[in-house]
Amino acid sequence: MLSLSEAVQQTLTQHPSLQVFPIRQQQLAAQKQTANLKPAYVLGVEVENVAGTGQLSGVKSLETSVSLSSVLELGGKRLSRVELVEQNSDLINVERKIQALDLLGSVTRRYIDVLNSQERVLLAREGVSLAEATLAEVNKRVNAAIAPSADKGRAEAALEEVLLTLMAEQRQLKTQQMALANMWGSYQPSFERVSGSLYTIGEAIPFDVLFNRVQQNPQIELFATESRVRDAQVRLARTQQTADLTWSVGIRRNEGLNDTALIAGFSMPLFSQQRAQGEIEAALAARNEVSYRRQDALLQLHSQLYRAYSGREQAVLSTQKLQEAIIPKLTQSLEQIQNGYQRGLYSYLDFLTVRKDLLSAKRSLIEASAAALQFEAEIEQLTAEPLIAAAQ
Repeated sequence: MLSLSEAVQQTLTQHPSLQVFPIRQQQLAAQKQTANLKPAYVLGVEVENVAGTGQLSGVKSLETSVSLSSVLELGGKRLSRVELVEQNSDLINVERKIQALDLLGSVTRRYIDVLNSQERVLLAREGVSLAEATLAEVNKRVNAAIAPSADKGRAEAALEEVLLTLMAEQRQLKTQQMALANMWGSYQPSFERVSGSLYTIGEAIPFDVLFNRVQQNPQIELFATESRVRDAQVRLARTQQTADLTWSVGIRRNEGLNDTALIAGFSMPLFSQQRAQGEIEAALAARNEVSYRRQDALLQLHSQLYRAYSGREQAVLSTQKLQEAIIPKLTQSLEQIQNGYQRGLYSYLDFLTVRKDLLSAKRSLIEASAAALQFEAEIEQLTAEPLIAAAQ
C-alpha cells in the first residue's frame, strides 16, 4: 500500500530533473571563484638594438628590458562580478522550488488517477456481481416459463459486456500505476494499491484568500530574484564607466653604456564613461522588462486559479448531488424493480435499464470526485500550499 506522502518523497529525492540543480550550483561556485580573481600579472621581456648594422651591430648597443605589469581594476568591478554570480545562485534555488512544485503537482495528479482507477475497478466488479445476480434471476423465470428465453440470452450478453468492462478497467489501473511509478524513475510499480479515499474533499477556501497565496508562488518569487540579478547586472555595467589602470615596472640594461635603470609606466583608456553607456542602458531595459513579465504572469495565474476554483466548485456540487440524491433514488428504484420483476410486474428491460442507470451514476460520482481532487491539486500547485486532505 503506497501513501501520497511516500510517493511525493520518492519523487522529490529520485526524479532526474531535480538532480541537475546541484550540478548547476557547482558550476556557479566555479564561476564565483573565477569572478573573484584579480587581474593576472604579466612578465615582459623586450630586447632592442640587436643584430643591427654599423654602431648597432652585434650586441654592443643591446638594450634589454624586463618588466612586470598588470591591471588595477577600479570602480568595484571584482565585487560586482561576485555579486552577480551570487544572485544567479539565488535564481537557481528559486528555479528548483518551481521544478519541485511542478513535480509535486504531477505526482499528486497521477496518484489521484490511480485512486480513480481503483474505484472504477471496484465499480466494474459491482457491475459483474449485479449482472450475475440478474442472470440467476432471469434463469429462474425462464425455467419457470414465466419469462421468454430471449431474456436469458440478453442477460448473458450483458454479463459478458460488464466482464469486458472489468478487464479494461484493470488494464487502465495498471497503466496509471506505471505512470505513477515513473515519477521516481521506476519502470515497474512496486505497489498494488494506493491509500486514501477518492471521496474525501478538502474545505472550500474563498477565492481572494487563494489568490493572495498565489502571489507567494515561487513563479512570482522568481521575478523578484531575477530583478535582483538584473540590478546586479546594472551595477556591473556601471563599473565599466570607471577606467582601469594598466601599470608596469621593470629594469632596463644598456650594454653600450654598461648601465641599468628602473622603468615604470601606466596607461588608462579615455572616454570610458561614454563607451559604457550602451551596456548600461541595455541592462536597465532588461531590468525594467521583469516587472511587466511579472504582471503578465500574475494575470495568467489568476486565470488558471479561477478556472480551477470554478471547476472544483462544480465538481463538488456534482459529487454532493450524486451522493445525496441521485444514487440513493436509483438504488431504491433498483430494489423496487427487482422485487417487481420477481413478481412479474416489470420486464427484463426495466430491470436492465435501472441497473445501467445506477452504475452510470456511480461512475459519474467517481469522475466528479476525481475531478474535484484534480482541481484541488492544481490549486495546491498554484498556491504552493497544501490543500488536499484526501489520499494522505
